[in-house]
Amino acid sequence: MSQPAWGKYGTWEEAESYLGKVIGEDVGVDAIELGSIRRWLEPKEFDCALHTSREAAQAAGYRDVVAPSTMVFSYGLPAYWSPGDAPAKMGDEPRQIPIPVIFDVPAPCTLSFASNIDMEFFAPMCVGDVISRTSRLASIEHKELRVGKGAFMTQEDTYTNQDGDTVAVVLLTIFRFVPPEREQG
Repeated sequence: MSQPAWGKYGTWEEAESYLGKVIGEDVGVDAIELGSIRRWLEPKEFDCALHTSREAAQAAGYRDVVAPSTMVFSYGLPAYWSPGDAPAKMGDEPRQIPIPVIFDVPAPCTLSFASNIDMEFFAPMCVGDVISRTSRLASIEHKELRVGKGAFMTQEDTYTNQDGDTVAVVLLTIFRFVPPEREQG
């Protein structure tokens, strides 16, 4: 059986040993700042004074301009590339985004696809905040689908600000599997 081009390969027993454990921790590479909020809002033509005006945000009870909640992914991720890293070359395996870290859990699977994401937001993210992410393996549910035998693996990502306040909790489910052998015709 071929192993995946990326992600850890192992046994289901190894995968099960990660349940409930931290499988990744990162601090966002940049603090929240007005320019990135503006660039997020511009293509959507989304006009909300809480996201553009300190005065409006403070009048509404916030300490500063509030970033849209769905920007939590942007602010809670480490850099994809940093100065000093080797540049990519033609033929290199594509760089994976820093999430999902569920691929750091060994499993006897060669392929995968994302099946579900649930997001719940708690505290606002304001200009100047630094967002961190802690990921845990929340569940493994073995299934056989048309695409093959495998398991729905769910990671729970908790995003917090520099004060330890929970900003968001995200559940990401990925089906990792081995495709059935193709029948000879």
